[in-house]
Amino acid sequence: MLKLTDRAAVKATLTDPTIDPELRALIGLRVWQLDDVRHQPLGETVQFVVVQPGDTPDTIHESVGFPICWDQADQPGWEWMEDHGAWFELAYVLSDDLGLVVFVADHPDTNPTLLFNCLGVAGRPASNPS
Repeated sequence: MLKLTDRAAVKATLTDPTIDPELRALIGLRVWQLDDVRHQPLGETVQFVVVQPGDTPDTIHESVGFPICWDQADQPGWEWMEDHGAWFELAYVLSDDLGLVVFVADHPDTNPTLLFNCLGVAGRPASNPS
């Protein structure tokens, strides 16, 4: 699980060679697009959470701030979802001034309920483990 709420955490993630390059590129793109209020801390405008294989529903819900694993989910639901292949991107509007972007790994060990819903909205079957 990664939770990025400040520019230092984003920089550390973008420069960490152990993190999937595709994920780093997606995070970098979204930060570049959404971090346009430079006089405010990043976390007051947008926050990023990365759901990784093996993360439990409790860990996911704690990091996001509300349940998103659909067997326990409450509103708000995501505003939109994009399928990037190895990663799903879920965008939430938390208030007029704050957004949340959640990246979910398309991996067999990702929370099955959350992954099932991402795959269903994307209109594709689960990938086969190698």
